[in-house]
Amino acid sequence: MKENFKYKSTVYFLLIGLVALQTSTSSIADPLISLKDMVEKTISSNPEVQARYHKFLESGYEQEAVRGGFLPRADIVSTYRKQEEVVNNNSNTAIPRMNNELVLRQMIFDGFAVSSEVKRLGHISRLRYFELLSAMQSTTQEFMRAYLDSLRFRELTQFAKDNYVIHKQLFDRIQERVNAGVARKVDLEQASGRLALAEANLLTEVTNLHDVTARLQRLYGDLPPDTLEIPSFLNAGVEASADEALKLAYRQNPDLLSTIEDIQAKQKEIKANESRYYPRLDLQARKNLGTSSDGRLSNSAADVLEVTMSFNLFNGFSDQNSIKTAAQRLSGAEDMRDKACIDTRQLLVIAYNDINQLKQQSVFRAQHKTSIENAREAYRKQYDIGQRTLLDLLDSENEYFQAKRSLANTEYDLQMAYVRTYAGQGELLNKIGASRGNMPEYQREDYLDNENICKVVVPVQIQIDKEALLAGAKPLSNIYPTLIKPDNSGVR
Repeated sequence: MKENFKYKSTVYFLLIGLVALQTSTSSIADPLISLKDMVEKTISSNPEVQARYHKFLESGYEQEAVRGGFLPRADIVSTYRKQEEVVNNNSNTAIPRMNNELVLRQMIFDGFAVSSEVKRLGHISRLRYFELLSAMQSTTQEFMRAYLDSLRFRELTQFAKDNYVIHKQLFDRIQERVNAGVARKVDLEQASGRLALAEANLLTEVTNLHDVTARLQRLYGDLPPDTLEIPSFLNAGVEASADEALKLAYRQNPDLLSTIEDIQAKQKEIKANESRYYPRLDLQARKNLGTSSDGRLSNSAADVLEVTMSFNLFNGFSDQNSIKTAAQRLSGAEDMRDKACIDTRQLLVIAYNDINQLKQQSVFRAQHKTSIENAREAYRKQYDIGQRTLLDLLDSENEYFQAKRSLANTEYDLQMAYVRTYAGQGELLNKIGASRGNMPEYQREDYLDNENICKVVVPVQIQIDKEALLAGAKPLSNIYPTLIKPDNSGVR
């Protein structure tokens, strides 16, 4: 007996060990991927963001290429010539037919052309940097929309599954009662129609879940994990007023800041074009390495050090028109800055208003769900004592299903409103705590604030005075005269 007990105990502990080992192995093979890690992978590998990143690197190399104009230039100039001899060469010195010359040039003054172009490209590099930040913010916003929708439709799919099961069970009960002759056939028809609706709802939610999974895969690069982290960064909240939220957006929105950098770049482009009105001075050193045709040194082989000046007197009005062209580009950049102000304000104030409205809606949706849930339980109890029919139960289940869906949609819409607000402020990645490697840190320049002429003016959020609304309403008896009838039953 004791040996049998020991045998069973050994088998029992072995089974527990195998289950524990399998559980630990599966947990190692499928670790929980955090939202922060998924966002960082997205902004580091997404093709759209990568394209912006390479544009940013390209602008840096372009600036360095122009900066080379400050440095000297060395060239080997090789020539071959055939020149007519007008007089006899009696000095045994001749201009060489083959000649090699080392030429060293150093720009002394070019009307600030190179310096202006270097500054222009510096602003272009910062512009590309803000465009990269904008791409990262917008891609993260799109990712968060797909991420929240994945959570949303996973939850809605589970609601639809539960709703289908309840409808199928009630349909089977009604069918049994109809077959037994204790229920009407029309009840079965109604139950059949509602069961079909429950199946259609389930199919719709499953399809939505499939589509949003494909959308998330496009942004993330891989299929999302089976378990998704519930976002917690939304608990950080937003500013106390729409004015304060908009002020922060005007200071940090990368789309707006990129337009200000574009204005600075266009101003430097005008300076670069104006350099053509100045003379150009160059220091030039030449060393003639050629020899005469008979192998003797030529008298033109002497080293030369010279300063050259070139001053354009007339260029067909090309320089003047180039400056006018750059001036129009500057005006266009200022218009785009004004448009960015308007777009940022619209996106921010709408998202901020949605937060406040959806917060209130969530309270009412939760109250509605609780009331329907209580009524659903009451209907079940009343059915047990014969005061409700199976169709009444179907009605309560369907209404409870819709109440759960409405509450879930409102809660996820609220989370997305926070995401849109953070993205409009350029704060979305900071709120998540995600970052991308190999990103430079630029000091904030004064012109980013001086050139920002956006005005903080937001529309007033509409508040409904419910008491005044009811006070001005028509009496119910005027709308439905037959709804309120005198009670002659004598019951009080």
